[in-house]
Amino acid sequence: MDLSYRTNYLHTYFKTSVVIPDTNEPDYTVVWLLHGYTGDSTAWSKHVYIEEIARKYNMAIIMPDGLNSFYSDSKFIPYYSFFMDEFIPKMQSILPISKDPAKNYIVGSSMGGYGALKFAFKNPDKFGKVAALSPITDIEHFRDNPKCPMAKNTFNAIFDSPENIAKNQLINIYNNRQPKLPILTLCGDTDFMHEDNVMFKNFLSIHAKGHYTWMPVEGDHSWKVWSSNIQNIFDWLS
Repeated sequence: MDLSYRTNYLHTYFKTSVVIPDTNEPDYTVVWLLHGYTGDSTAWSKHVYIEEIARKYNMAIIMPDGLNSFYSDSKFIPYYSFFMDEFIPKMQSILPISKDPAKNYIVGSSMGGYGALKFAFKNPDKFGKVAALSPITDIEHFRDNPKCPMAKNTFNAIFDSPENIAKNQLINIYNNRQPKLPILTLCGDTDFMHEDNVMFKNFLSIHAKGHYTWMPVEGDHSWKVWSSNIQNIFDWLS
């Protein structure tokens, strides 16, 4: 189902897609599923049988609109604060989903993979596991990559200074918090961000040893990779 409500943080109507299994439980395990750049709350449902996955794993799946925000606070959209301080509590108040961090998982692809890792690294007390498919692991490298789909002026509107870029780099966020929750990342071997993902994998293999999983896969930066691997992610979450 599609939900829309007027938010206090964003001062506009916000859309999210929600799939709830039909087993009538009071507090489902929930997956917060984030999409990539140029997507919206319907992106995952357009490419994956989300209802089938929710039914198979008996999990609620919530897919918010990322508003091309990089899931970050900026002078235009305080998305990070909105998501953590308003959106999650709002969904927990109106839907039959668990508030137990151990039953809250966050997953995303591309920009959404960056967002999932960022939310989890900064709030390890709120999430039980995090998984990222082809995440943007170095935002500065992403900006400068010739294949980057995002205009530099759009990027600079979100990350508007070297200091802001530095504090939003995933490695720096991880080092600041040293989160111990289980982490999984995957990236296709021909993805334009593959080299950055391997560097990030090498970092986590050392610093998150014992609670980090790397899943090497074939393919590029596309829905073909994400749709063909999302069930592997849910198997890991389960």
